[in-house]
Amino acid sequence: MKVKFDKKLILKICKILFGALVIIFLVWYFWKNWDEFSEKIKNVNMGIFVFSMLFYFVYKYTLASLWHYITKINGCSIKYEKAVTSYLYSILGKYIPGKVFMLAARLTYYKEEDAPLSKVTVCFFIENVCTLLGAAMLFIVSLFFFPNSLLEDYKWITLLLIVAFFVCIHPKIINFFLRIVGKLFKKDLEIPMKYSQMLKVVLLFIGNWLIIGVGFFILTKSIYPAVELSHLLFCAGIWGVSAIMGILAVFAPSGLGVREGIIVAGLMLIMPESDAMIISVVSRLWQTIPELLLVVLAFLWSRIRKMSRIKLKKQDQ
Repeated sequence: MKVKFDKKLILKICKILFGALVIIFLVWYFWKNWDEFSEKIKNVNMGIFVFSMLFYFVYKYTLASLWHYITKINGCSIKYEKAVTSYLYSILGKYIPGKVFMLAARLTYYKEEDAPLSKVTVCFFIENVCTLLGAAMLFIVSLFFFPNSLLEDYKWITLLLIVAFFVCIHPKIINFFLRIVGKLFKKDLEIPMKYSQMLKVVLLFIGNWLIIGVGFFILTKSIYPAVELSHLLFCAGIWGVSAIMGILAVFAPSGLGVREGIIVAGLMLIMPESDAMIISVVSRLWQTIPELLLVVLAFLWSRIRKMSRIKLKKQDQ
């Protein structure tokens, strides 16, 4: 008799166990070094910290605009105001197991406008691909600013990676690999865009990743003032690669532990471990607080708009 394993249940259990282990480790680490950490936390420049958080707000709002642009290219757009609201509201899906809510929240708004939902789903997929590509390019560029001589003799490889990047973002090449992945998951995965369109969208995503990279550098500056301006792109690249690995690490809930580990490993090249550890943990709050605030604002805005429509209908009757 063969025993059938529920893959989703196993993955869910692995996520819970991994998340629990990460939290236990962090609690133990901070408890062990509390005297040192408490002193560093007291010295955080709150003005610079709050300023850095504004970059995350800009980054998320710009992402919402990019989402609308992608739907416009693919012929399934709705009004800009609604598109942005749907995107911001869908952020909550990051904190709900399965992340199906991220797409479902957007589809609700597009269904109201009779937009082709199949195209909207494809746009959601394109957005995620471009997010990874934008972060990847930011990391590749950051290799030029590596803080030691380890990569000094291999800069030509970085140049080749940049050239390869712009070749590999051609839809024909991406779709070739997507069809292979699609066969494994029994889904039709394909990007219906021209190379010129794909290039423009990816460049916009790279620019947006640069915004969040600058914000992360300023966050780092608020906790570790000794970090130099020359490390800006290096810090931005560390944030980018940590985001990529956090997304790809399906066993880690919201990339918990994976992102923090990469940030610590990268920042330890330019600062003490204790400072890198604080920055990695604080960076989680740094992104979570703006995201939840944007969700609340999107919810309030949608409620206000709904109430105003009801009021107008009553006046017309």
